[in-house]
Amino acid sequence: MKLETRLEGMEFHAFHGWYPEEAKNGGKFRVDVILEQFVYDDKEFKDLSDVVNYEDVFSMVSTQMQHRRQLIEDLGKSIINELCDKYHHLQKVKVKITKYNPAGKFDGANAVIIFERDL
Repeated sequence: MKLETRLEGMEFHAFHGWYPEEAKNGGKFRVDVILEQFVYDDKEFKDLSDVVNYEDVFSMVSTQMQHRRQLIEDLGKSIINELCDKYHHLQKVKVKITKYNPAGKFDGANAVIIFERDL
């Protein structure tokens, strides 16, 4: 069977962006992560080591968000690569990054990128 672990709605104030005002003032971002793995029917979940530790996932994403990047695509790729490197047993990793009203130029519209990797 498939086990899907999600960590949704992680919000950060970060300084990613192409424009100087984004580096200076920063902006609001949301990151959602979906991690899929196969588990056997007789699998028992009795210990934190039996599952994806979403506290570790949050910490990993939070650390990535602190390293300024000019493009959120670069950020997304870094997050998905680190998750795949840490959790070898996963079958699929999906990372969605929402940048709220980029540089204040989009009248409230958001930019969204989604990376998905099958392992």
